[in-house]
Amino acid sequence: MRRYSSEVAAGAQVGKGEDVSFTSLLKAAGIAACALALSTGAMSLLVWHSIWWEAVITLALLPVVGLAVGMAAFLARGLSWKLSAFRTYEASADERVRLVPVNRRVLVNGVDSADLRLFTRTAVSTGDWTQATWRGRRMPSGRKCDNDYHAALVAVLVRCGVIRDHGPRQSGHLAVDSADDALRVLGL
Repeated sequence: MRRYSSEVAAGAQVGKGEDVSFTSLLKAAGIAACALALSTGAMSLLVWHSIWWEAVITLALLPVVGLAVGMAAFLARGLSWKLSAFRTYEASADERVRLVPVNRRVLVNGVDSADLRLFTRTAVSTGDWTQATWRGRRMPSGRKCDNDYHAALVAVLVRCGVIRDHGPRQSGHLAVDSADDALRVLGL
C-alpha cells in the first residue's frame, strides 16, 4: 500500500544547490551599497575634483531600495503560496483522492443503521423480535432499546417487507429465509 504525505510547500521552491536566506540578501545589499558609494565618490573626484554627496547617497540607497522591493516581492510570493494551499487541489494521474466521511452514522427512518443491522441479524436468526427480548438492551450506537425505539426498529422491518402480518397484538412472521437476505432487502 502506498502512503502519501500531506505536506504542502509554503514558500517558493529554489533550484538545486541554492540556498537563499534573509541574511544573504542583507549581505548582498550591504556590499552593493558600499561598492556603489565608493565608485560614485571615486567617479565624482575624477570628474569634478570634489565629492558630489547627493549622487553618492542616491546611488548608495539604490541597493537598499532594491532590497526592500525584493523582500516585498518575496513576502508576497510566499503569501500567495500559502493562500494557494487553500485552493482546489488537483490530483495527478497516479494519485487517488478520496473523501472520507467523519460521521459514519446513517439514519434509516430515525433508526441508526448499525442498530438496525444488529436487530435484523439477531431477530431473523433467533426468530424473536418481541419487546420483552429487546427492552433495556444496549445497541451499537450506545442507545438503550426502549419501547419507542423497538417500535421504530420493527416499523422499518415491516415497511421493507421483512416482517409480514405485524400489527397490534400480533407479532407477525418472517418473510425472508436468512439474515443476509433481510439485510439485502434493507440495503445494509
